[in-house]
Amino acid sequence: MALQVYTASLLKEGLVAYLALDNGRPSWTTDIHLATVSNDDALETLKTAAEQSEQDNIVVAPYAIDVFQTENGIVAATKREQIRAAGPTIALPQDNIRESREAA
Repeated sequence: MALQVYTASLLKEGLVAYLALDNGRPSWTTDIHLATVSNDDALETLKTAAEQSEQDNIVVAPYAIDVFQTENGIVAATKREQIRAAGPTIALPQDNIRESREAA
């Protein structure tokens, strides 16, 4: 059975997010390690919660991704999703401003 999590983009911030269920209550986290992992049989519960979050304008375009469990936690199965989970591959403008303020 494949392990999967649900991912989407947060509507307000535009950040990559992952669905976490706590006692059946959905929340979205930017940390893939905190996502609720499901096998094929229980994926419908995550799908329903993700779709409701999209209808509530919390996230946009939720979808399931394959993951695998390692000794360091959850890792996305594809390179594309690993890059999304790790964040931007270049320094963003606000990062450059913060670094120049810290150096001063």
